[in-house]
Amino acid sequence: MLSEEEALILKTAERIGTIVGRDYWLRCAREKKRPDLLWGELLKTNLTSVGVKKISGTGLLEAVLVQEGLARAGLPLLQFLTTHLSRTVIARYGTEQQFEKFVRPTCEQGKKISFCITESEAGSNTWRIRTFAKRRNGGYILNGQKTFITGARESDYLLIVARTKRYEDVEDKKDGISLFVVETNTSGISFEALNIELYSPETQYTVYFDSVELGDENLIGQADKGVNYLFDCLNVERMLIAACSIGLGDHVLKRAVEYAKQRVVFDRPIGSYQGLQFRMARAKAHLEAARSLNYHAARLFDGGGKVGAEANMAKLVASEAGLEAFEIAMQTFGGNAYDLDTDIITFYPVIRLFITAPVTNELVLSYIGRHVLGLPKSY
Repeated sequence: MLSEEEALILKTAERIGTIVGRDYWLRCAREKKRPDLLWGELLKTNLTSVGVKKISGTGLLEAVLVQEGLARAGLPLLQFLTTHLSRTVIARYGTEQQFEKFVRPTCEQGKKISFCITESEAGSNTWRIRTFAKRRNGGYILNGQKTFITGARESDYLLIVARTKRYEDVEDKKDGISLFVVETNTSGISFEALNIELYSPETQYTVYFDSVELGDENLIGQADKGVNYLFDCLNVERMLIAACSIGLGDHVLKRAVEYAKQRVVFDRPIGSYQGLQFRMARAKAHLEAARSLNYHAARLFDGGGKVGAEANMAKLVASEAGLEAFEIAMQTFGGNAYDLDTDIITFYPVIRLFITAPVTNELVLSYIGRHVLGLPKSY
């Protein structure tokens, strides 16, 4: 159950998404324009500060509710997701100066942060990343590249996961990873847009780092110990992804229910046929189960508990429930679902994405098998 204040945050986010509108969202996506109208509305209602306890008094659960509410309106704002997971790490493990420089502006000015972790060769094996920050003259020189980085060029700051010790030089693969935060316009950083269609305004990029000069003020926490901070970041990401999946599932299922009540075939509304009705009912039950688990995981995180199991399970069941809701929406609309004007098929790329990213569901299952069930390591 949500408190009155929590329910209001969810309702406000959904209302803003509805007012801004799915048509505006799709127009920005097709024209590759930033959804400034949406960010402006979030800023006016102080929703950009939700989740930063020091400023708004709210935690991850409230950020999850913003993400879910926007997705319910058909606007899965991925840059809110990357911004919040990044600033959570800075707020928890960074200095007061880093908080003021990189976190406060995201709350009070609507600034954005992109999260730079994925590399094309390493893939899901983060330990094998090659982006390297070499210690020099009281700072670091950063070289390497990242890919599938959401909204990188349009963000104000980048949170970068890099090695400060080579994989080959460490006994423990977790050793030698560090986190850095920098301004996007820092010299030596360049961007290449990827040709990816998500029906989302946020472009995906490959980001190149060519002898980027970093100071100690860019390092978050201790050098070589970034893994200790990274998993907080990744668990937050999983819960925000779950919120997107649940909200989008709500949206497409609601559309399917409305259509099934109106569409008449063989002299009866198609919603009366159990072949559709039972599938919609099952999708609803699975979405509600995922929502409860995700709220539980967020509350546990806000209370300082360990959330690896809950965050991974929430991501798993939410992504599957969202896709299940989409599938029955497609079946309900029939051939009309493929007409872009009905705006059903346009949800597929992003809903399906969450089965694969930011971590594949196969790796999530491996985590649950090993760390929750205590089974032997499977990979």
